[in-house]
Amino acid sequence: MSRTKRSFAVTKIAADGTRDTRAGQVEAEEPLEIRAGGREIAHLLRTPGHDIELAHGVLLTQGLIGGANDVVTARYCEGAVGGENTYNLLDIDLARPTTAPQFIDPIPAQACGISAEQRVRELAVRLNVRVEFAPIDPDEVFAVPGVVAKHRSRDLITAVAGDIARQDINPVNAVQKISGRLLIDDTLPANRTLTLDTRVTFEVMRAAAAAGFTAVATTKDVTSMAVQLARETNTVLIGDITAERFSVYSGA
Repeated sequence: MSRTKRSFAVTKIAADGTRDTRAGQVEAEEPLEIRAGGREIAHLLRTPGHDIELAHGVLLTQGLIGGANDVVTARYCEGAVGGENTYNLLDIDLARPTTAPQFIDPIPAQACGISAEQRVRELAVRLNVRVEFAPIDPDEVFAVPGVVAKHRSRDLITAVAGDIARQDINPVNAVQKISGRLLIDDTLPANRTLTLDTRVTFEVMRAAAAAGFTAVATTKDVTSMAVQLARETNTVLIGDITAERFSVYSGA
């Protein structure tokens, strides 16, 4: 059975009321539990595939590791009824054991919450902050839609960095699969452009900044906190890319 597709009986109803029921396939979505030292430190939903890269990317984004040597082993654990391996549970052995029972954002909670600006500033000090913005190459930016389309093999969110492309139902997962691959290959900080075909949110920008991408470029729009974090970390942020124009939200 494919881990990336699931089959269901799907009924299609036409405008004239005719019905046609047949087997149809949809993109798979499955949980992934990541454990370190026997403790659950992350539980997320993802498109199956590149799970070890994803785990490395998650650990990097959350600040629990900084390099490939921080992970000793990563292996799937049997976690299904009857002993069948579901491939939905990853056990990670860290060189420096963590006592955290789960991922905890170290930004302190306050009685009435914190502002978006404060959250961005306090997070930015723990991320890769460049001295200055990287230069913008308009030809490279205008090529983004074609680059993303070239690597989009399925109807999923696509992230591309150089010759590495990853897809997922969740944009943060797609980015963290790439950052995990770069970390495993010991090629961080990324020092390159990350291209996407989805809205850049704060969490997407956070994952990109943690990996040290110099620029994030998307064919879609961006959110306010993504812009704030990009500016705090001196990361170029470009959105709304079409064949005629693009918008520079950070680094112009």
